[in-house]
Amino acid sequence: MKKAVPYILFGSLLVYLIIVLTFASAEEDTVKCKGVQVFVDNSEGNAFIGEEDIHEIIRRNYGDVTKMNVVDIDKDSMEHVICRASEIKSAQVYYSLDGYIHVNVTQRVPVLRIVSGKGYYVDEEGKMMPLSSKYTARVMVATGNISQQFACQQLYPFVMKLKEDKLWQALVEQIVVSGKEVSLIPKVGNFRIVLGRLEGVEQKMENLRLFLEKGIALKGWNIYKEINLKFENQIVCVKR
Repeated sequence: MKKAVPYILFGSLLVYLIIVLTFASAEEDTVKCKGVQVFVDNSEGNAFIGEEDIHEIIRRNYGDVTKMNVVDIDKDSMEHVICRASEIKSAQVYYSLDGYIHVNVTQRVPVLRIVSGKGYYVDEEGKMMPLSSKYTARVMVATGNISQQFACQQLYPFVMKLKEDKLWQALVEQIVVSGKEVSLIPKVGNFRIVLGRLEGVEQKMENLRLFLEKGIALKGWNIYKEINLKFENQIVCVKR
């Protein structure tokens, strides 16, 4: 008999849970939507879209959701509609038993701004992202006649490498593109760093690091007007 006690208790608990869930499900079907609670993740410091923007998207596409039962609101559809906004990376929609729809939104994160033609951003996934009239991200800028293919396939991986290194993050202000050749404008000093084509750029940047640490740091930042690394294993400097 003692051996059967745990099984009896487990069976009783299971029956209780089934009854509770059945009543909860029946009650859930009649719960009216009390409103929409929106959370926009701004942890990356971007403010392309706000809570009111999300509320407006929902009103425009679904009307007044407070007239609906929460279970009748299509969460998957709402997520899809919200993610149509070019600033949004992902959206999660769910409802709670107190009658509220919850919307959690993650914004896209730009890493590079292209100043060419109408201009646009390239985000952290290497995809184009339109500029915003509401907010300007503080990211690296690339200027020149830049094709979208060059921006996404060559500049994007290069910029991601720069972001991984504290020295380059602190040093590089702007990228200048001429044809398929790249130059850097530093934040410190009045000179230009010519890299040339981006093939083999890792070694060029290491050569530049050594030069900055052992050369220019000792002689001063304003001796040269150009540092040229476009030729293999060479650094050609032009004095003022």
